[in-house]
Order: sequence, then C-alpha cells, then structure tokens
Amino acid sequence: MNIENFKNSIGGGVRPALFRVGGPIGGRGVDGAVSFLVTAAALPASTIGEVTAPYRGRTVKLPTSKSFDDWTITVLSDSDMRLRSKFEGWMEDLNGAFDNIPEREINLTNATDFPDWSIDQLDRKGNAIKSYTMKYCFPKTVSEITVDATSEDLASFTVTMAYSYFTSSDVTVGYGNPGNRTIAN
Repeated sequence: MNIENFKNSIGGGVRPALFRVGGPIGGRGVDGAVSFLVTAAALPASTIGEVTAPYRGRTVKLPTSKSFDDWTITVLSDSDMRLRSKFEGWMEDLNGAFDNIPEREINLTNATDFPDWSIDQLDRKGNAIKSYTMKYCFPKTVSEITVDATSEDLASFTVTMAYSYFTSSDVTVGYGNPGNRTIAN
C-alpha cells in the first residue's frame, strides 16, 4: 500500500467535531439549543456476550444477548441554565425528590416520558453520513457543575442516559434486506 492508496481509502476522513445531537427533554419538549450546546457525545456502544461450550476437548465460543452501554452527552450551560433545569425537571418527573414518587403517572410506552434521542455523524458539508437513534431514553445522572473563582472555562455538565436499544442508519436488515436496522436485545 502506498500513500495514494491510503488517501483514496480514507477520503476526507471523518471529523469527530462534526456531529449533531437531538431529542426531547422528557415532558419538557424539544429545545433547539440542544443541537448547539451539546459539545460532546459518543456514537453508542453495544456488546454481544458470549458463552463457551465444551466440544470434544475444545471450547467453542457462542454469541449470546446484546447489551447497550449508557450514553453520555456533555452540555455547555446556557446563561440562564435553562437546559440544566429541563434535565433536572425530567428527572423529577420520573421520580420526585421530595416523596420518591413521580409527579404524574409514568407510562413506559409514552414517548413523552421515554423519548428517542439521536446522534448524527456529519460530513464536511453538514450532511448526516451515519445516524443512530437511541430508543426509550431517560436520564440516569445529571452531573455536578464545578464552580471555581479561578476558572476561565464556560460551565458544562454531563447527562448520562439509559436507553433500551438503538437503531442505526445504512445497516442491512437481516438476510440482505436493505433498510434501517433495529438493533435490540
């Protein structure tokens, strides 16, 4: 392989800074600032477990269930802390701090309580080249914001979300059927 083959293979490459995140903040609705103020996230991870089976003196590895890691986003805090308040309110809706019960009845199939969130990897023109949708999200953690009189940084916080599974664009649906593949447990 020479340098020209390498350049042709990688094309322009994928730039990690070119991404877009979006989704409704529970019953608090969609906030357009999310696409601007989420400064870091990750394409979601999944793992297939394995089990070993003995066969005539050898060990054969077999795939088992798929699991999905939590998904964390980093949010730049806006000047009135509106996004942080919405995420905290979403958590309060799911389980109240005062009495350890939700503010209202929670429906596990309700898209308001457990909405879908997405992350798109973008090309250099801003077009999505790979998209993931996390299904039935809810926040597990809204992190602290460190206050420091000597800091010159802007305040940010992380939100760790659990989700049931994700779908991925441009993945073949089993047995050669093209389409949006649902990846589930």
